[in-house]
Amino acid sequence: MKVSKINIFFRRLGEAQIRWRWLCLAVLFAVTIVCLSGMRKFRSESNNQDWIVNGSDIQVNSDHFKEIFGNDEYVLVLVQAEDVFAHDLLSMISRLGDKLESQVPFADKVTSLTTVSIPIGTEGGLEVKSPFDDGIPSDSEELSRIKSFIMSRESIVNNLVSDDAKETWVILKLHPFNNESEDVVTVGHAAEKVIMSEEFQSGEWSLKPIGSAYTTAEKMDTVGHDFSIRIMLGFLTMLICLIIFVRSFRGVIVPFIATMFGIGSVFGFTALLNIPADSDVMSLPVLLGMALSIGYALHYINAFKLHFRRTGKRKESVICAVEESGWPVLFTVITTVVSLLSFMFACIRPMVWLGAVSAAVVFMVYIYVVVLIPIFMSFGKDRKPGKALPSQSTKADRIFEKFGSHIVKRSPLVAILSFVVIAVCIPGLLKMEVNMDYLKFMGNKVPFVHRIEEILETKIGNLYSYDVMIEFEEEDAFKDPKNMLALDELEGELGKLQMTKISGGKPRVKSITRMVKEMYRVLNEDKAEFYTIPNDRDMLTQLLFFYEISDSSSLYDDLTETYNAAHVHVEISDYNANIIVDDIEKAEASAKRLFPDAKVAVVGTVAENAAMNSTIVTSELKSFGSSFVMIAILLIIVFASLRGGLIAMIPNLAPVLLIGAVMGYAKMPLDEVTMMIMPMILGIAVDDTIHFSNHIKYKLEGGKTYSQALAETFREIGKTMGTTTFILCAMFLMYCFSPITAMFRIGLLSIVGLGSALIADYTLTPALICITKPFGKK
Repeated sequence: MKVSKINIFFRRLGEAQIRWRWLCLAVLFAVTIVCLSGMRKFRSESNNQDWIVNGSDIQVNSDHFKEIFGNDEYVLVLVQAEDVFAHDLLSMISRLGDKLESQVPFADKVTSLTTVSIPIGTEGGLEVKSPFDDGIPSDSEELSRIKSFIMSRESIVNNLVSDDAKETWVILKLHPFNNESEDVVTVGHAAEKVIMSEEFQSGEWSLKPIGSAYTTAEKMDTVGHDFSIRIMLGFLTMLICLIIFVRSFRGVIVPFIATMFGIGSVFGFTALLNIPADSDVMSLPVLLGMALSIGYALHYINAFKLHFRRTGKRKESVICAVEESGWPVLFTVITTVVSLLSFMFACIRPMVWLGAVSAAVVFMVYIYVVVLIPIFMSFGKDRKPGKALPSQSTKADRIFEKFGSHIVKRSPLVAILSFVVIAVCIPGLLKMEVNMDYLKFMGNKVPFVHRIEEILETKIGNLYSYDVMIEFEEEDAFKDPKNMLALDELEGELGKLQMTKISGGKPRVKSITRMVKEMYRVLNEDKAEFYTIPNDRDMLTQLLFFYEISDSSSLYDDLTETYNAAHVHVEISDYNANIIVDDIEKAEASAKRLFPDAKVAVVGTVAENAAMNSTIVTSELKSFGSSFVMIAILLIIVFASLRGGLIAMIPNLAPVLLIGAVMGYAKMPLDEVTMMIMPMILGIAVDDTIHFSNHIKYKLEGGKTYSQALAETFREIGKTMGTTTFILCAMFLMYCFSPITAMFRIGLLSIVGLGSALIADYTLTPALICITKPFGKK
């Protein structure tokens, strides 16, 4: 495929574009109006379950768990004081619970010290009720008696209240949501309004809220605020770069307009299609579009300036700029779009959204640039040609030419050193680990993460948990003491796993067995030795009946109405991806061994994150692999050379390997955001390789030798390559100032990747071209 023939096509395109410039502007204006009209319907959302592949076992099991046990979402408030049984504090807890139930959407019921159900002996046997059903006593002796009674219950101490009575939970259980992505934020904001109101604040105690709904709302607010700051800084950086590198009014304002309308059109069009944006990664396509629009514009503007200096003829210079820059810029757009679309192979909603929207933004920004830049540059008067300079080049151009000549002379040494650097990267790449730790993703510079870390350091504080669900086909299965005893044994085994949290020497593992043991103990004069599961079916059935008639709503949180399914809730101390996956496998194996005739499933936040670990690895391989293959095929086709296409890919592996090495050596985890960096950088990094290789091929077709072609290529586009990469790095630098750790990593790794890609194109690419001569020996 001859570059010169392709350039003729783009020359004709440029001529037609100038001839029909008003029509082109009218059509583009009409498309813009239609697309931007959708911005009225624009919305964003974020949902942790979006990262789980649709139809996967974990998603099916989670949905089934919610069907039989209700929502597994809670809003929790950790109350800390010198004595959580103080009268004023208990009164506050009672009022707080009432307000949460009445003012928070989807509120089910509150569990706290003032509402907790406890088996209490009666003349007829026992009943399950709250010691504060008759109100909070003002008499200190009566209050002390209730405190002693509650603190004697093994199922409550170091679960609902700490053994030193300085910490307790107020827990709001939620009904299932209608639309989880939207409702969870609504719930979080409503709960925040209640908890943080002045009515519940005092110097005598502290309130520390936590829970998926609450922290998701805080995360959305934090990410949204950070997004606004990154975009504002990005636009400021864009303007500064345009002013510095373009130095003309039209050269500044046109790329700015192209960026605004290109990005706005895509977001508006997706809103018209009722496709919500993903708030976690929404800033990426915006900054990417801003940076690439400048890069595309610079190639056209610099080519125009070069010809305008030579000829002084404005329209002819515009046409020449389209002729020379049209094909390489279009091809870079194609490879970038293909690379971004590779995200869709992951089959994960946020990645599919990011890939599709980023590709659309890149394409639309390109359309606006290639339509507006030539047309606006064509308006104006001609002028006299500039002073005679060697090939009308600047001093910077000649410095690049000299640098290129040095690289050509030392091609073997440059290639050897480059491959040594690549070899050093490989061990670091192998050290990469997947870790979906929510706290490390956000980082403790974020205020609410710092609060969560403080909660986790307390005796009863917790963030991560999972449930082991056991379901029999036959009804009344858990009225059989054999199964209830097996459930109790399962609790014991889960309590010994590495990550299970221990409070006061007791594992944070609970199920219906705790209440059964409490009731059996009360029926037997409250003797400690009877805190066990009765081995008699009639007794077990009677205990469950007492519980059902006293507080059926609490019973059915842990056991289904047909007594055929139960679950064990396990809280973990910290998040370590590899250990947690091992723990979950052992938990599932134990449950299957103890309940061979039942269906066993592990569900919950940690189980979802464990599933995401394997999903991320698979998705990363699919995305990067498909991106690499598709770009390689495109390069082979365009350069009409298998060797030329593959050689062009080698320098673009260097930045990917370096990114992996930095992550491995610096122990940066591969998570839902960093997994996107490698395919994205590959798609962007190949742009300079295309410009560079295409320019050399064009020079060779004109009869130049490899040395001459390389030297002239460095002189004519070396500066532009450096400028566009500098601008891209400047845009991603905005992420490095983010308090969110994941955003900082995006910025740092992108700069490392883009910077190393440019260095590879300045060194390894010309060295390989000199050594292998992929476009023929002459």
